[in-house]
Amino acid sequence: MTAQSIEADATFKPPGPGEWRRLADHFPGALTAEYRRIYVETCPAGMAAYMSRYGVLARSLDVAFVNGHLYVSPVPVAGPREAKKAPPAVAVWVMSRLLPAFRRRTKAARAAIEGRPWCEVADHWFTTERAQWVERNSAMEAVDVQGLDLASFLDHLRTSRELAVDGYLRHFDLHGDDLIPIGLLLARCGEWGIEPSVALHSLDGASPVSAGAVEPEAWQIVTGYDLDNLAWCELAQRAPRVPITVEGLDLHPLVPTEDHDELDRLVTDARLAIPLRDDNGVITGAWPMGLLRRAMLEAGRRLGFADPTLAIEATTDELASALSGGGNLSASLVERRQLRRLQSRLDAPLTLGPRFALPPLAALPRPLALMAAGMLTFADNMSTAADPVGVGSSSHTGTAIVVDDANEALDLIEPGAVVITRFTSPSWNMILAHAGAVVTTTGGLTSHAAVLARELGIPAVIGDRTAMQRVSSGQLVIVDPVAATVSLARES
Repeated sequence: MTAQSIEADATFKPPGPGEWRRLADHFPGALTAEYRRIYVETCPAGMAAYMSRYGVLARSLDVAFVNGHLYVSPVPVAGPREAKKAPPAVAVWVMSRLLPAFRRRTKAARAAIEGRPWCEVADHWFTTERAQWVERNSAMEAVDVQGLDLASFLDHLRTSRELAVDGYLRHFDLHGDDLIPIGLLLARCGEWGIEPSVALHSLDGASPVSAGAVEPEAWQIVTGYDLDNLAWCELAQRAPRVPITVEGLDLHPLVPTEDHDELDRLVTDARLAIPLRDDNGVITGAWPMGLLRRAMLEAGRRLGFADPTLAIEATTDELASALSGGGNLSASLVERRQLRRLQSRLDAPLTLGPRFALPPLAALPRPLALMAAGMLTFADNMSTAADPVGVGSSSHTGTAIVVDDANEALDLIEPGAVVITRFTSPSWNMILAHAGAVVTTTGGLTSHAAVLARELGIPAVIGDRTAMQRVSSGQLVIVDPVAATVSLARES
């Protein structure tokens, strides 16, 4: 198996009907076997729960893997997964008012928009639920995994996986409360003629969590999301936090006076959603997944692997079987790791399949149309667009650090540097607190890197796919968020 043979044989075909999007800002490469299993178990179910509850015009999100890369596709409430031509407005008007499935969604959307339940959910998260998750995670972290006998360790491995599954289910369910308010703000701002890049600055300073003001726990995965990424306790060093105060942009001058009360509600709700989104992601996602990583590493040690991290390539079932005398996994896992590394080097397309022809939203009942517009707008600004997008209003010139590893970035970072990387995760918070600008090759205006740039008040260019090829570390570069460009500076 060689890189050339993998590249020659690899084809990227749609795994099913409809349009499929690669989550490149979260997962730039091929995923591990166990993480794939957990994602399939939790994402569709968690998404379906909030979509039904809040009247989203989709039943769930399908998950599939093509050459190891994760792709997702929305499942419509009714009708085909593929539509080359949008249905006539009159047909949409009649269908959305007569079909029971659409009527239920409209009722749920109206109740959500009028009742704003995400405010209560955010309050409950920070006053009650968060502490419950912290207690559950802390109890698991307190276990001395190396001191367990075999039977107790196998039980710990199983319960670690159960915690990760429960956490991811809750994380995806909470997306209704931490994404929809932001989407609704963007949708209404679009109707008022305000671009997303401007509207999102009304959320600046809303989330100290996003800027890393809260010290994470030891076994929270921070350098990415998959099990092959590092937890806080595995990082070589931690840079000091830099206190930042950023004021949100006042959108009132851009909105008709008669709509100011609505604008205030939308901005208030979205500013609650930002910290909920980033905080619950750490507590229900990164921490349980990190604890599962710890258990898998211990399994690798007990199996006598020269490199215990090889166990990350296995599933928990395979590890349990091997620990119970079910054979030697080492050779097959070495091959699996090599294959995943080769797959990660493939140029995986951002989309597969035909672009879905959206129905005319104006023909839908207003609550359903607004909810649909909100979700579509958020999704479009989360993923990598055809062209880069900028965050900020002023340019920054600094020395480039082109790096794909948070530990390496910690060693290289100097005040005012321009960090150029594929994507950011929580481990980059402490790095970017010292940066003058950030550039990513993936993501959009609602991605982690964009949120963090707004919280820190630094310019960013998001989704510049070739930045890491065009620029080398040590070069002086100009980051212009208004033009969304990254260019070499001429040194005098």
